Amino acid sequence: MRLWRNIDVADVYRADLSTLSAHGARWLASVLTGRQGQANAASMFDNRPLRSLLRRELDAERIAGHIAAGRLRALAINATSYATGHAVTFYQGDPAMQPWQRMRRRGETATIGVQHLLASTAIPFIFPATLVGNDYYADGSVRQIAPLSPALHLGARRLLVIAVGQFTGQRPSPTRGTARRYPSFAQVAGHALSSIFLDNMGADLERMSQINQLAGLISSERLSEHGLNVAHVDALVLGPSRDLAELALAYGQHLPTGVRYLLKGLGGTKGTGSNLLSYLLFDRHYCRALMALGHADAMARRDEIDAFLGSDSPGFAPVFPTALFR
Repeated sequence: MRLWRNIDVADVYRADLSTLSAHGARWLASVLTGRQGQANAASMFDNRPLRSLLRRELDAERIAGHIAAGRLRALAINATSYATGHAVTFYQGDPAMQPWQRMRRRGETATIGVQHLLASTAIPFIFPATLVGNDYYADGSVRQIAPLSPALHLGARRLLVIAVGQFTGQRPSPTRGTARRYPSFAQVAGHALSSIFLDNMGADLERMSQINQLAGLISSERLSEHGLNVAHVDALVLGPSRDLAELALAYGQHLPTGVRYLLKGLGGTKGTGSNLLSYLLFDRHYCRALMALGHADAMARRDEIDAFLGSDSPGFAPVFPTALFR
């Protein structure tokens, strides 16, 4: 809470006008000339401050201690390999856990550190790729078509899923008969990010719900006879009751001048283009509003959350509560 209540853009990426101009010029030059530029030239922002923040605030060495004491079974961080295009889950956990290999996705043992977190947050074109071992990685949601899978591979049979947006999408603003404008760059980028972070999660939850129904119709013995390792998995999905991109518009003025002008030029300060704004708005005022919204939304479902966490078999919990579709 202390960290998020006081976060600032400068803690995550360099946003002064001179850095943005120089970075943008290198990016454009690398695109036009095809030359191999600096490692961070293929991105809009320089996020070296985030590396410093994580090193200062995160004591990753405590992970091993919690696992050894039995307080934590595993921690997994997802990233996308630029070399293979595979979704890679780096996990640190009980030594008995085995790596896994599926179509275009795999689990790999690791000692989780800052580099894994930077790789997992390296949104393409926004933040630079991160080197882990001998490969560069991007955000873990880019190629992760089964985002629930890592938790299941690590032994989870009850999932608390926190969505970063609304599964049903944004409500279009009333146009009153006027023609809609051609989508801006920020609008296109914002929808691409929403696709990365929400669509695969929604599809995976739907698949899980259908498998749960099938598992309820067939005994586990019958399934085992046919070599099918299928078990019922409980899930509770929590999501914001308000459109976070729309909420971000009220706090956009807190961005540094250079970023504000950049987003305005890209169309990121109005309409559905504000999706991009919401992903870049590391501002204490906006984050405090998000925390207040999250607290209110959780308290509104307090009894449901309490039953889900406290019961041995909370089978009544709906995967997609109606509140997410309002």
